[in-house]
Amino acid sequence: MSKLSPVDLSFLLLEAPNRPMHMTAFQQFRLPAGQKKTFIPKLLAAYRGGPVAKPFNQKLKWLDKGVASWETVEPDLRYHVRHLAVPPPGSAAQLTEIVSFLNGPLLDRGRPLWECYIIEGLEDDQFAIMVRVHHAMIDGMGALKLFDQYISRSPSDKSMNALWTPMEAPASRRPRSGKAPSQSLVSRLTKLPTDLLQIGAGFAELGAQNLRLKPASSSLPFSASKTLFNNTATSSERRYSSCEIPLAQAKALAKATGTTVNDIVMTLIDHALHAYLREHQASAKAPLVALMAMSVRQEGQEASGNQAAAELVPMGKPDAGLAERLQQVHTATDKIKQDSARLPVAVRQLYAMLLFGSTTLPDIAAAFKALPSINLVISNMRGPQGQRYLAGARMTAFQGCPIVPPGAGLNVSFVSINEEICLGVGATPEAVADPVRLTDLIMEALRELEKTAGVNKPTSRAKTKAKTKAKAKAKSKTRRKAG
Repeated sequence: MSKLSPVDLSFLLLEAPNRPMHMTAFQQFRLPAGQKKTFIPKLLAAYRGGPVAKPFNQKLKWLDKGVASWETVEPDLRYHVRHLAVPPPGSAAQLTEIVSFLNGPLLDRGRPLWECYIIEGLEDDQFAIMVRVHHAMIDGMGALKLFDQYISRSPSDKSMNALWTPMEAPASRRPRSGKAPSQSLVSRLTKLPTDLLQIGAGFAELGAQNLRLKPASSSLPFSASKTLFNNTATSSERRYSSCEIPLAQAKALAKATGTTVNDIVMTLIDHALHAYLREHQASAKAPLVALMAMSVRQEGQEASGNQAAAELVPMGKPDAGLAERLQQVHTATDKIKQDSARLPVAVRQLYAMLLFGSTTLPDIAAAFKALPSINLVISNMRGPQGQRYLAGARMTAFQGCPIVPPGAGLNVSFVSINEEICLGVGATPEAVADPVRLTDLIMEALRELEKTAGVNKPTSRAKTKAKTKAKAKAKSKTRRKAG
């Protein structure tokens, strides 16, 4: 039995019926030739048999004074692994509707906090694997780490591993200090006064900005302007949309503009958000503020638990052109990265918890509704590169359904998978009624930035175009109830 860390526990305490705190992603695969009728039954049998590894074999146990721990149990895999079939023709719109419906309810806290759905019957002989897992168990980078373990680089590898399958662990690396975890903790405690001084220096820096003694380089809690995106959830209903940006395209733009791929995608998102607000006669009066999640997971660190920090990022001015907006975003993110690099991980995680706490206040105290800390959450993760397979089934798509944060109704997450940036939008209907329109505006901003930067588009992706058209046609469906 092991106690939850304060960060892990916070995701349980923040959860409410209208604010689920589980992460969801689904991958699509194409059935191998000659196995169209036999592959899914074999996969289902493999997923419902065999041992289960940590953290998927852990269940919550509440202790005194609101403290929780994990206890090891034997999960009922017939409960955790479900089998569904999409009625013909098995379109992308039907899959989106099913995923949205399944993702609505909270996970059962009387069991390990995860579920898997094998969804067959998709067009072009495809099937999907949808997994939802509570953020208290694992963070996004940890989940991607496990995901890359259970799929293969080789089409000839016929093993049917699951996310929860025990894998042969690589030789773990000790912390750079060479100390054992207990010694590292003692060392951290003895350095606590130094850390407090660094926290104090950080708050002094923010105070100087607030008094206008020096130009602001980061946003302050409770200082974001209230926008349409701050309309929080009144139910568990969520709406999703997605698009893909070729990684080579983003890299070419970053090279031409002297920025980074992260800056490029954040600028496209920011530009699209302001365009969306203008279309709804709700233009922002100040730069939008994003809560940007950043991984602090070290190489060799186990996948379970949360190893993440967060910062408030002021983005571009409402009326800025794309080129100007890109430089504004680049300046803000570069400054934040430099400042964060100087702080110990423990301090950054403490600050992240304070930020998460500030985002919940508008939901529970009316006085803070006009003083939001953020307008949205943006996260960026690097996933596996190169083609992947599951027992010979070729992976054709990867998409996430981002968690909608407290204090705001919008989350835009993007992850690089197999030379593409897979961007997912998750929103409350009160904040973004039409997420498909938002992803359309992101792609429009991409084409505009290419012209502005004078960058020729790399080889076109027919799949991206086809998917965008399919979503546009299915617009009305994707806007309906999500569960």
